[in-house]
Amino acid sequence: MNGLIELLNVHSLLTVQDSGRPGYRKLGVPVSGFMDDYSARIANYLVGNPGNAPLLEFLLAGPTVRFNASAVFAVAGDVDVKLNGTQIEPWTSYWAKRGDVLEVGTLRNGLYGYIAFAGGIKCERLLGSCSAYPKAKLGRPLKAGDRLSLGYAILTGREGCYLPPELRPDYSSKEREIRVVLGPNLEHFSEAGVGTFLSEAYTVTPESDRMGYRLDGPAIEHSQRGADIVTEPLTPGAVQVPANGKPIVMMRDAQTTGGYAKIATVVSADLPLLVQSRPGTRVRFRAVGVEEAQEILRRREKTLKAIEGFLAGGMRAYKIKIGKGERIAFAKVEKG
Repeated sequence: MNGLIELLNVHSLLTVQDSGRPGYRKLGVPVSGFMDDYSARIANYLVGNPGNAPLLEFLLAGPTVRFNASAVFAVAGDVDVKLNGTQIEPWTSYWAKRGDVLEVGTLRNGLYGYIAFAGGIKCERLLGSCSAYPKAKLGRPLKAGDRLSLGYAILTGREGCYLPPELRPDYSSKEREIRVVLGPNLEHFSEAGVGTFLSEAYTVTPESDRMGYRLDGPAIEHSQRGADIVTEPLTPGAVQVPANGKPIVMMRDAQTTGGYAKIATVVSADLPLLVQSRPGTRVRFRAVGVEEAQEILRRREKTLKAIEGFLAGGMRAYKIKIGKGERIAFAKVEKG
């Protein structure tokens, strides 16, 4: 029997998200999907799901959920979590029985948190995805009283999986370095403008959402070509600079084309770090080459694969010392 959950209280933006709608941007449909795909994928791994399974994404404050059937769940984020009034741990999978109530508090750090359920959330797939993009009426924000069906996961759901603090993403810093690949419209910026972009700190403003993050700071000088370009494709992570010189970083729900010059694109692996930056967080940009950006992404994917294996019991994690610091290394569990 499929499980059911009921939302008793919703305190902020709450949506169903998965990995989104790649392949439809040519039709004007944004990718959407997980804002922080790193945390969301780990949440899914904790309960035995594939990384792209639909789950709940909340902004700042989590919901109160009642289980109308048994289910395995996990909460990802630096947040207080209670099951039937008893404090439990985030980044850990638990078994809930019929009638149990889950309360998820307010994030201490970061902006987005996730609640995954074994088997994922069953929903109508629109253009291949369950992700809510309300501006195009593809899904909607959830509200109190909504009921959601869960997938069948008696055999695959895993309770008692625990992600050590050393493996959790850390979003507590008030100043962050974000790596970017410069371009593609550098001819629209003066040498001084590019220098400003790479040397000055910018602050995330409250005028930021799933479409884009507006940053405040020293104005970036354009060249004689100005801020406007012939409208061309946009991708999540693209950094537009309109005539006021203040950068806007495109996010998961960003429009698919735009007419402002782009000074850079955020490295895919660093986008979650920017996503999880609250208003007031200071951001500095550092330029890397395309090959380095690709290597950074390969390393991140290798880490995520190792975490998935670790949570499934196929990998072991070890602390090793490197100089004065420590890092986590993984090794396969030998069978037999």
